[in-house]
Amino acid sequence: MKSILELNEKKVPAVRIDPALNKYDKVVLFPEKLAIANEMLKKTNFADVIGKKYSR
Repeated sequence: MKSILELNEKKVPAVRIDPALNKYDKVVLFPEKLAIANEMLKKTNFADVIGKKYSR
């Protein structure tokens, strides 16, 4: 087994993503959780959190 330092020196990823998972690329797997997250984002003002520097 390779050490962490050896893996960090490599430019090749240590984990390969299975190309068969590309079929889920545009599919919402958890619509209920997405709706809850969108509601939370509407109520939050991130411009104050990250500063005016990054706001559009």
